[in-house]
Order: sequence, then structure tokens, then C-alpha cells
Amino acid sequence: MNKKLVGTAVVGVAVAAIVAAQFFGGDAGTPAAAPPPTTPAPTTTTLPYQETKQIYDFPAEGGRGTGGFDIEIPVPTGWAVTEEKDRASYRHGDLLLETDRVPLEQEDPVSGLRAVAKAAGHGGTVTEHAQIFYRDAAEWDYTDPNGGNPRRAAVVGLGVGDTLITIRFEAPPAEFERNRGVLDAALQVGGAG
Repeated sequence: MNKKLVGTAVVGVAVAAIVAAQFFGGDAGTPAAAPPPTTPAPTTTTLPYQETKQIYDFPAEGGRGTGGFDIEIPVPTGWAVTEEKDRASYRHGDLLLETDRVPLEQEDPVSGLRAVAKAAGHGGTVTEHAQIFYRDAAEWDYTDPNGGNPRRAAVVGLGVGDTLITIRFEAPPAEFERNRGVLDAALQVGGAG
């Protein structure tokens, strides 16, 4: 075999390896970086139960000692969030999930949510809801005409002593049922204390 041809081939391979190492950012002693993992974008109904929560604290009576607790509501990550006092609003396009803490002057969540509904003036129906996190609850369903841009809403009120924790999901009527899982996931309320 021709020594000149073999030598040229060896030099050619060495040059190609050096150029490739410089081009791809590595050398023989450094392994190439793994490509970043690909994760699918979350859907509007995906809520991480342990990552993002809206928490409402209820300290012990008089603020001393033990006995305090909190209510933890799973909320969507990646949605635009605005907070004002005890109200937190999570928006994603035309979808809205909102949590709030309001005084409960009535003796039960159904009466309390009826008072909220009456004050809002949206009509709809308020019914008893299955207990949530071992607490009585009520649900208010209504459609707001919203000046020709109707919005369907469901508000669930959770009675916590003299407080009503509300969880409201709102969407255009055509989008409501398809995205109802957002509300269902938020109703997986927990707490500590």
C-alpha cells in the first residue's frame, strides 16, 4: 500500500477531528453536552398539586400558641397572576381562576354565597356542594352577559368559621365545559395545621 496515501488519509482524519471538535465545542477529553430535555407545554387543565398553591392562613385564636391552620388551593402555573388583598386572579387567555377570602355573616356557605350572588347581581343558582376538605360548601353557577361578551362562571364557597373562601372559574360559554378541569383541580383543597 502506498505510504503517502495512508499518511494523507491519517492527516485528513486528524484535521477533520480537530475541526469537528472546534465546531461542536468539545475535545476528545470532554464529553459532548446532552441536549436539553423536551417537555410538553402544559395544557390549561394541568395543575401541579404540590408546586403552586394559593394559601389562606387562619392563625390560632388570639394569635398565640398552637391551633392555627391554613387552606391550600391548587392553582395553575404559568398563568398571569394578580393579587389584591385576599383575592388572587389567575388568567390564561379567556380563562380565569380566582380565589378570595370574604367575611361570612350568614350561618352557612349556602346562605353566604347567596348573599354574594345577590350583591353581584348576576342571578344564577346557588346550591349545596359536597364537602370540600371536611368543610361545608356551596356552588353558584351563572352567566354574565358582560356587554355582549358573555362569560359563564361557577363559584364554589367553602365555609371556614366566619369566613367564606371562594374559588371562581370563568370562561366564554363555548370554552367552559372543555376547561372545567381547571376548577375541578382547584377544588382539591388541602391544608396544614
